[in-house]
Amino acid sequence: MTTTPPPDASPVGSVDKALVLLEILASAGPDGTTLRDIAAASGFNKASVHRLLRALMHRGFADQSPGDQHYRLGTAALELGHSFGDGENLPVLFAPGLASVSQRTQELVHLGQMDGPHVLYLDKVEPERTLRVWSSIGKRAPAARTAMGRALLAADGVRGPALDAYARATRSSAAEPGAVISLDHLAEVVDRTAERGWSMEIEENEAGIACVGVALVRPGGRSVSVSVTGPIERMDERRRAEIGALLREELSRLAPAGFEVAATS
Repeated sequence: MTTTPPPDASPVGSVDKALVLLEILASAGPDGTTLRDIAAASGFNKASVHRLLRALMHRGFADQSPGDQHYRLGTAALELGHSFGDGENLPVLFAPGLASVSQRTQELVHLGQMDGPHVLYLDKVEPERTLRVWSSIGKRAPAARTAMGRALLAADGVRGPALDAYARATRSSAAEPGAVISLDHLAEVVDRTAERGWSMEIEENEAGIACVGVALVRPGGRSVSVSVTGPIERMDERRRAEIGALLREELSRLAPAGFEVAATS
């Protein structure tokens, strides 16, 4: 006799466990993490984690450094993100705009698009001066906690109770209580973004980092957003406003055909 799994249980447990490990590896960033820490974070026993990691490594979704034995996200996982965005060739289409913004600001520039309650990072342009942040192409972050996500929510007209799912998504991924975004705060942030035409977040997604974002919309297609990321010591109130204006100017000039910078309300 077969039994139906409870509503909150995955229908295929081993697949669900593998996906949990992928999320842990993505959160660990380029430095990776140990087998012991992965087991502790997942709640699975070490033997099970080791078997799953070997399976992920076989398909290129995980990798292990021969030096420190840390496990890291593999290139196959990153290629999925590339493939997702490359269906429309968005990184190529936006390359001139991203390059121009990065050159003019000398800061890190991202291109992103909504993926459920998260933002998917489609491309990035590094500045000449090094800035170490957690972001990488193919990675996701809660939209409510990022400048790109907030710009997209404002541009797509998501307001009021419809924002609740985006606020709730910050709870499950929050590394610390301060990273949780309330519905009231998110609603206020999105309204302000729509009024001035650019979004911002200050140390809400990563300590010591501030971001400014602008969304671009198109008829019958999904919106995208571009953000500028820098250390808070370079991103004071005046410079954030300057970057917001610069983003709107450069993207209006260099956006691919069919895309327009989101209008202010």
